Amino acid sequence: MAKYLRHLGWDVTVLTVHGAGPVDPRLSVDGVATVLRVREWRLGWLLKVVGGTVRVLRLASERFARRGETGRTSLDRGFAYEEREIESSKIGWVLPALRAALRAHRTSPIDVAVVSLPPAASGTVGWLLNRLRGIPYVVEYRDPWTVGAFWTSDADGRPRSDVATRARYRLTRRLEATLLQASAGAIIVNGEAHVDRLAAAFPRQTAGKPIAHIRNGVDIEDTAPERGSDATTPVLRLLHTGFFYHFYTPHQLISALRLVLSRRSEALDGIELEFMGSGFPEHLVQELDGWGLSHLVRLTAAGSYSDALAATRRADGLFAVLPALDSDRDRLPTKVYEYLGTDRPILIVADPAGAASNLVAGLPDVLIADNRSQEAIADAFASFVQLARRRRADGCPAENGKRGEPHHYLQRAAEMDRFLHQVLNHRNVSAGS
Repeated sequence: MAKYLRHLGWDVTVLTVHGAGPVDPRLSVDGVATVLRVREWRLGWLLKVVGGTVRVLRLASERFARRGETGRTSLDRGFAYEEREIESSKIGWVLPALRAALRAHRTSPIDVAVVSLPPAASGTVGWLLNRLRGIPYVVEYRDPWTVGAFWTSDADGRPRSDVATRARYRLTRRLEATLLQASAGAIIVNGEAHVDRLAAAFPRQTAGKPIAHIRNGVDIEDTAPERGSDATTPVLRLLHTGFFYHFYTPHQLISALRLVLSRRSEALDGIELEFMGSGFPEHLVQELDGWGLSHLVRLTAAGSYSDALAATRRADGLFAVLPALDSDRDRLPTKVYEYLGTDRPILIVADPAGAASNLVAGLPDVLIADNRSQEAIADAFASFVQLARRRRADGCPAENGKRGEPHHYLQRAAEMDRFLHQVLNHRNVSAGS
């Protein structure tokens, strides 16, 4: 976004935490934007204590409520992990970031700030800039916060009603309301349905303010096909890139492979499912051995953005799996846009009525499987393998790479440009009246 906003006349400053290691050249904004990196205060120990206490109270309450039940949950089975929302709040980043932003403002006044959530600490930085210097800010929801927040339900979708969770929810919702009240508008990155839900949940705080739906995108220059998959190896490579965490795990797809094995075992001959990233549940790895599927799965370490793009070019097919939870119906992983920028067959395991399915519906060489149905996932996976084999034999038509053209970041930046000017014009009109 910074790269293309610069072409549209914006002077962009990126404020972020200091990270170790090199920056991928494809993601570097050197020469495009000013980058301010700050070190966060070391409050991890305090956040772990608070987060751990909340989880102990919640788990004790849930186990008491479930006494006598024999069914094991996804958490009990180790297919999902307890969330660490408190520990990942980045609250120790707020004051160092504020100090850096104020110094930058003195040198070159900031016209508008875009604060990306999560983490919530980013919103706090924007709120403080507004209070101290009157700088307008817009809240960019990269994921929903309290509207459909995943931590109000467990990994199987059952609502959590313990005292600790209810107290957190009330406090966090009040914080979100405060940030929206002082904001100049909001941006929704995931599904468009979140626009109406946000306005309905916070009618007073969003009234009269612009709310835009500006999705993620893909830089076509990065994902343009270079060559076909490696046909010198007999193995059909199917790839998932990215991280798993908390309730976002691949257990629906992996479990469905048992049905494929029992009903259409030929679909599993000579294939390899590579998961490039981290967070694949250890208990799921153990289950794979018992199911006789461990030889199909390869786990590889997370690489750079360029490494991931190179892996997609080597693969014969690409897949993504989303949780079967109401809170994830609006999720639109960035990897899906990057997949669309390639000419590879794609399998999306998601809610058929969700944002990810709506994004890819009707596109060539894209299959959608209902993530709530093992039967549907098994059938779609077998068809996915068949399609990948046929494409490998015939050669992937290069024109399929055009699936990503409507999502080019140049277009997304133009949407952001219009929205930011709308925010500034709205602010000027309000000030004049």
